[in-house]
Formats: sequence, structure tokens, C-alpha cells
Amino acid sequence: MRTKSEERRQHILAIAAEVFLQVGYEKASMAEIAQRVGGSKATLYSYFPSKEELFVAVMDLSAERLMGTVFDLLLRPGPPEEVLREMGRQYIKALLAPELVAIGRMAIAEGDRSVVGQLIFEKGVMRGWSLVRDFIQKILDERQRSDVDPMIAAWHLKALLEAELREPRMLGATRKLPPDAAVREVAARAVTVWLRGYGLEDAPRPRRPARRAGT
Repeated sequence: MRTKSEERRQHILAIAAEVFLQVGYEKASMAEIAQRVGGSKATLYSYFPSKEELFVAVMDLSAERLMGTVFDLLLRPGPPEEVLREMGRQYIKALLAPELVAIGRMAIAEGDRSVVGQLIFEKGVMRGWSLVRDFIQKILDERQRSDVDPMIAAWHLKALLEAELREPRMLGATRKLPPDAAVREVAARAVTVWLRGYGLEDAPRPRRPARRAGT
């Protein structure tokens, strides 16, 4: 059962999310959020010491709602390629959701002006992709591969999953969410390229036919 304090915190986060999405991070003020919440700024600051911390908490809540189960898919049994494809599909779908797109745009805009970007990277991005790193480490251990840095390999996989659809979505070049079949194909391509690049594909490569004598 939630305590009144926790209910209050969740109410603040819901109101803050509305304000950030409506006016953007820079124009949003703690005074405006406190007014909409129905309390004083002092009360608001007792929950969140700064606007940066409040924004990151809003981001965490949104990410948990949209991405909360994405990295849990890595715990499923099955061939690594299948597990990564399904994780990739769900990751792309969450990444393109309007709420995360809006938060991502605000975080990028604030990158050089505040610690928001740094906090999101450390508390959000790193947290999820460290789980991918651990999954990759298990694959490497099974193949007795010590020549690959699993964190770098995770960043490469992330880049491939985002390569086709994220930038057009972030820039507003595409406004509609792609159909699930298209997302599935994008994820499959990304994982295939990643596995081949690291020489981790399960299926053996087709053998070239032997050359005949005299040819």
C-alpha cells in the first residue's frame, strides 16, 4: 500500500510531466509546477532538490513505463539471436513513443546547459545497456572470446538498432509510428549485422563450392 508521501510524490511527477511536455524543460519552472500541484515550492523542493532532479525522475518514470520490461527480455531462454531480436524490437518501439521522443529532445537541448543530459545518461541509458553488456559477456564467455569489450559491443548494437528509425523520428521527418512488421525487420537486420560483425552468428556461413581441377 502506498503511503501518503509516496502518493504525493507520484502526483508531483504526473503534474511535472505535463508541464515539461507542454512548455519544454527550459520554460518549465518549479513555481508553475508547485502551483499546479497545489502546494508550496518548499514542499516541492522537499521531494526534489532541483528542477534537474525532478526532470530526471519524470524521465525515469516514463522510461520505466515504456521500457520497464524491454531489458527483462534478456532473461528469456533461447538462442541469443532470437532473444536480441525480440529485445531490439521492443526497444525500438519504446524509443519511438511520443513521450520518450519529447523527453529525448529536451535532454539533448539541455546537454550543454545543465546536468540533465548527464543524469539521464548515468541513471537511464547506462542502467539499461549495462544489462545488455552483461548478456553479451555471457555470449562471449560461452564462445571463449576475450578479444571483445562487451560494453563497446553493446553500444554498437544500440547504434544499429537506432540507425534506421530514430533520427527521422527525433527530427520530425517521420511523425507516424512505423508498423510492427517494419520494426521487426529493422531489429532483425540490426542484430544480424551485429552478430556477423563480431563473428557471433550461430549458423555457419555458406561454404563456397570447391573449384574443379583445371578451372
